[in-house]
Amino acid sequence: MTNRASNKIRLTLLASFVVCATVAGASTGASAADSAPSSAMAHAMPMAGPETRIKHLHDLLKITSAQDAQWHDVAQVMLDNASAVDSAIKDRVRMAKGMTAIDDLQSYEAIVDAHAQGIKKLAIAFKPLYASMPEAQQKNADAVFGHRTEPSKLKTHT
Repeated sequence: MTNRASNKIRLTLLASFVVCATVAGASTGASAADSAPSSAMAHAMPMAGPETRIKHLHDLLKITSAQDAQWHDVAQVMLDNASAVDSAIKDRVRMAKGMTAIDDLQSYEAIVDAHAQGIKKLAIAFKPLYASMPEAQQKNADAVFGHRTEPSKLKTHT
């Protein structure tokens, strides 16, 4: 596997942990300047490190100082998830030259498993924070997360 391909996989998986990587299309009911990143920032976010994307998501979700302790738990899960996926990707890259087709599939399975476990952990960590949000902030969070499920943005395999 080339470095370019492994970097692409790594960036794709890491970006999926932090939904803000592609939030340019999110509609939050606030003005565009308040809720969506600039076009240049939206394009730069997938290349940013996890800390930058976490900070961006913090801002988009309008996390208050009273919510910072709960947010810290969410952010830590996102960092841990990024680390777990990164580790699985590094293992795959390290073994790439000698892999059989089965090894290749199993190494990809390890990446997908790390991602799936990370999503479960993120949902568990985010739930109490979301429950503590006032209704307007919850609606904003719904829009930030929900942009990924708009029919026009869903990918289909044909």
